Amino acid sequence: MLMLIAILCLPPTAETAVLVHSHNDYWRSRPLQEALEAGCLSIEADVVVHEGKLMVGHGPREVTPERTLTSMYLSPLAEIVRARGRVYPQDQRPLILLVDLKTGWSSSKPALEAVLKRYSDILKAPAGHHQGDGGVLLAVSGAGSGRKDAPCGIDGRISQLGNQQSFLENPMISQSFRSRFRWSGLGTLDSEQQTKLRALSDRVKKEGRLLRLWAAPDTPEAWKTLIDCGVGLINTDQPTKAGNFIRALMQPSEDLFDQEPTENPEAKGSNQA
Repeated sequence: MLMLIAILCLPPTAETAVLVHSHNDYWRSRPLQEALEAGCLSIEADVVVHEGKLMVGHGPREVTPERTLTSMYLSPLAEIVRARGRVYPQDQRPLILLVDLKTGWSSSKPALEAVLKRYSDILKAPAGHHQGDGGVLLAVSGAGSGRKDAPCGIDGRISQLGNQQSFLENPMISQSFRSRFRWSGLGTLDSEQQTKLRALSDRVKKEGRLLRLWAAPDTPEAWKTLIDCGVGLINTDQPTKAGNFIRALMQPSEDLFDQEPTENPEAKGSNQA
């Protein structure tokens, strides 16, 4: 009975996840919560080290005492995972928490290690020891991107494809959309660029990872094009709108796992979003 009451009191979330990355999530009026209600598979927070602690913000001027990675993200997620194992109750995949480190690695790493120890029970390896479905896959970007000595997962780059790391060690490949493509997000992406985008998506998918293109147009036309071309995560500053759009776009009987890394051991589940 106590467990049931605890579950009923958890923060509200979607039942299943959609292929959405909540970019700069901490900027919103309801950080984390809006992304969870939208069912974002991946959530990003910028972090700086201040007095040895991981503080949420793009730079030192944005730091306030109450805005810690622990209080804004890890503690609420731990409450959910410790109660039911999964962030999204009908989806067995782990939630990806992408921590974009804005402070140098030498000071970020020890602060990160201290936090990971406190939440090892909810974090997937290598950051923790959560077993079975669900949990949280914490990966670092920014100063931690591509770091072989990271105590958790890492955000990779296209140049790092072929490194033979597992999905849990390197769940996503991130690249600037504007560095490879030219499109406003209105109208249609030309066929030559669509072919180029599909080839890139296929290359990342074959390695068992999710492709994320930051600075991509944040419009419904762009979201549909990216999904059609096999992009693994839709990078957006509009998680609710993008989540609703992508759920409506997908047919209820469609197997979304066809669009995710086939070599990802965590991507075989019940998501019919």
